[in-house]
Amino acid sequence: MTEASNHNVRAVTRALAVLNSFAGKGLQSLAEVTAATGLDKGTTRRLLLTLMDSGFVAQDPATQHYRLGRAVRDLAANVADDYDLRDIALPVLTELAADLHVTAFLSVYDEGDVVCLARIHDMKGIEVHWWAVGGTLPYNCGGAPKLLLSYQSEEEIERVLQREPVALTPKSIVDRDKLRAALEKIRKRGWECAVDDVSIGLTALAVPVRGPSGDIACAISMAGLTPQTVQNGKPLHLKRLQAAAESVARRLRLAGGR
Repeated sequence: MTEASNHNVRAVTRALAVLNSFAGKGLQSLAEVTAATGLDKGTTRRLLLTLMDSGFVAQDPATQHYRLGRAVRDLAANVADDYDLRDIALPVLTELAADLHVTAFLSVYDEGDVVCLARIHDMKGIEVHWWAVGGTLPYNCGGAPKLLLSYQSEEEIERVLQREPVALTPKSIVDRDKLRAALEKIRKRGWECAVDDVSIGLTALAVPVRGPSGDIACAISMAGLTPQTVQNGKPLHLKRLQAAAESVARRLRLAGGR
């Protein structure tokens, strides 16, 4: 009994070492995980396969490298905090979607990924399916990913830019120098309007939300058919979205002061 218990504890400890090796990293090769954990290659491979089976690790089909899986994110979404960002923003997103007949999103930056925390659709408008709750978009596509990346440090931006940009449509920016220039412009003006770069015919508009400390806490964005969201090259509902962002920020300040 003691022998079995010791074995089980050791196995859990090793699995946790594998998961912890991904801290601050996106993708890792088998050799990199092996080096980070100090385990032998065979043990590391078996642990990775076991964690893949349960969704805690995923494998990139192109490079065969490993990354954290969706099960980690699903668990993290249930971690209690001083306030629940999603619950605070949901009434504002619901009102925004109903008023403008769009799909409204709440998202956060997570070490190079921008994760969708909430998606609210108004039944009178077109429903935008391409960003599911818990899912991510390439950092160079969409309104919120580029917006939130633009507010990161230069070092973090350069780290993320080492990842290969993805061309979801011919409008996606894949040239890194152009991306740097775009990110600088986005940060200066405080919003991003992404036209046709995730799906042709759709436009996303995103603005930041500042938390109680003044840092960027999240982004709220909206997406819809381009003719309904852009006119003469300018976003139609920017002021409405900025007002919604300020409403979420006020709610966050109130929650932080409890």
